[in-house]
Amino acid sequence: MLAIVTSDKKYINNILEKIKYEKLDSPNKCEIYKCNYNNHEFIISLLGYGKVNIGSNLRYICDRFNIKVILCVGTAGSIYEKADIFSSVISSKTLQFDVDFIPNGYLSSVIPKLESGIYISNDDINECLKRASSKCGVNYICDLIATSDMFVSNSNLANSIKKGYNAKAVDCEAGSIGEYCFVNNIPYSCIKVISNYAYNGGIRQYNLYDNEASNIMQKIVYKFLKEFYE
Repeated sequence: MLAIVTSDKKYINNILEKIKYEKLDSPNKCEIYKCNYNNHEFIISLLGYGKVNIGSNLRYICDRFNIKVILCVGTAGSIYEKADIFSSVISSKTLQFDVDFIPNGYLSSVIPKLESGIYISNDDINECLKRASSKCGVNYICDLIATSDMFVSNSNLANSIKKGYNAKAVDCEAGSIGEYCFVNNIPYSCIKVISNYAYNGGIRQYNLYDNEASNIMQKIVYKFLKEFYE
């Protein structure tokens, strides 16, 4: 079963208006919607923010619903001049840039006992996302998304992430979901529509553009369902 996951209700409201769904009870703070698209059942879940919430809520939905594919959706900050506001970034891979165990002998972004800190996304899912973006008339790139438990709106930090990892966008979910899927051998990908640049002034741009970026992202995700299932 497919799970579409995100951090906040505003990133799925438009999709829920277009499909049949049932809200399910959950023992934790995540919200779960059992959805139906042309007789195909899938799950939409709000995982919340932070690595602990993301990991624990993913564990719950994967165990309960036997999830086989995960798609992370939302908005992101650009650190690449060609990733304009309202364009989409599809993850070819993800990482967590706020992970640093270098004193323990690990490369930057690598969590101890994992052989990699870069999590490769699924090509088939990415092709569906590319087609969906094109059909919505949205420019896209397919590249690395870097994740942390923070909102990046600092030029020095943004330039450091760009230089250190050659990432194209930053967010708060993709790398954590990539790690979970890497450990549990689950195909995944992420699509984020750019709401702001992650430099000084990024918060003002986010407040201006995030709602429209979210609307664009949800149009792409709805088109994705057709590409994925049909």
